[in-house]
Amino acid sequence: MISRTVRKAAVLVVLGIGTLMPLAGCSIGTSQAATSQGQTDPSNPLDVGTQVTQSQWGPVGPADRLMLVKVALAGSWELPSGEMAQTMTNNPAVRTAGQHLIMGHTMLNQKNEEIAKELGVTLPTKPLPEQQGFLTNMKNSAPGIDFDRAFVGPLRDQHGAVYQLLSTVRTGTRNSLIRDFANTCMSTVLDHITVLEQTGLVNYNALPSPTAPPITPVTTAAQVTSDNNSSIGVFVIAAVMAGIAIVVPVMRRNGKSGKRRAGSVIPE
Repeated sequence: MISRTVRKAAVLVVLGIGTLMPLAGCSIGTSQAATSQGQTDPSNPLDVGTQVTQSQWGPVGPADRLMLVKVALAGSWELPSGEMAQTMTNNPAVRTAGQHLIMGHTMLNQKNEEIAKELGVTLPTKPLPEQQGFLTNMKNSAPGIDFDRAFVGPLRDQHGAVYQLLSTVRTGTRNSLIRDFANTCMSTVLDHITVLEQTGLVNYNALPSPTAPPITPVTTAAQVTSDNNSSIGVFVIAAVMAGIAIVVPVMRRNGKSGKRRAGSVIPE
């Protein structure tokens, strides 16, 4: 007869298998823990650190902060560019593009400052050296076609670069405030790209060529089933081995106890 202890051990094995099997079809999620702030370079506004802070709208990571910094930097030179376009061009399309820059970045600057204050992000107040160089080239250009080329070229290139960052942040951010602002920024930047292209002065051959992402193998239904079965098998084997580790010592102890009881019987 199976002892009560062995039966209890067997029940534990069955319960363990029942608990582990549902996990076989689930993927294990990862969470992004807050990291220490570490050192940042105060002279480099693009050094936003690696820490993840918390807010009522969700976590604020490095990419979220970088987006706000990039938007501020864009406004610091693109808005003045639009103002120059009102007096240094004879091309109505260039002047219109400048007006869109003024309106768009005036609005984005205001929203950006409000959001940065809510999330505790420090924004730069002046352009990067490269961006200041763009402004200098525009100022030093002769009014007319020379200015138009100095205006459209870098603005179209830089808007394309920041649009890529915005789309990346918009796709993956965990912060609802950043997500909503990214939508606004992307609409504004796309408008600016459009009006700059409508000038007819964009040199598309000078723009970075788009690259296709790496080829991702297509997972078939059979592979998914096989992977699930393999996971189930691993969990079942682990549960059985754990059960054996529990049952065998118990049975050994019961066997030794039985022998001792049998040896103590006095024959009639």
